[in-house]
Amino acid sequence: MASENMDRRVRKTRAMLRQCLTKLLKEKKIQDISVKEISEMADINRGTFYLHYRDVYDLLSHIESEVFEEYSKILDRHRPTEVSESPKLLFTELLYFIRDNVDIVQTLMGPNGDLQFTNRLRQMFRTKIMEPWDRAMFPNPVRKDEYYTSFMIEGGIGMIKLWVENGTDLSPEELASLLERFILDIERDAGAES
Repeated sequence: MASENMDRRVRKTRAMLRQCLTKLLKEKKIQDISVKEISEMADINRGTFYLHYRDVYDLLSHIESEVFEEYSKILDRHRPTEVSESPKLLFTELLYFIRDNVDIVQTLMGPNGDLQFTNRLRQMFRTKIMEPWDRAMFPNPVRKDEYYTSFMIEGGIGMIKLWVENGTDLSPEELASLLERFILDIERDAGAES
């Protein structure tokens, strides 16, 4: 029981620290945020902060890692052949996760966020969605034009970013349908030109 209470306190403290960093990132860049500022906002002492994280960058890194761990779990649940037939199911699940974590995603993709977050997102989409999808769609080695792939990744991220900025004004299903339609049209055009 004591261990369970300790784990609960640790989770609560870490959640509070993450929430404070997220709020501060809406106002200023990471390099302008101090451990002291986060600790005061969380109403803890700096020693408690250092029990959990080395510095502000370590806290940000843990937040990003948790987001990507969940993205990865979602992506791993969907086979490339399934995605090639209907990417909407995968997109809908991803969009529900983003909507449920909109504050942190909006902050990480925003003007004070971490450019590395968006770059990691691009790379994850490339390796976990596009490359397996291309292998499923084009089993015989056909040269896949990188411009199409880049366009799909950047377009998808751009749509998600706009959706987040607009307060997730569409349902995850509606945005997933739009993403699916655009991507399948592009894939159809890429296949026709090969």
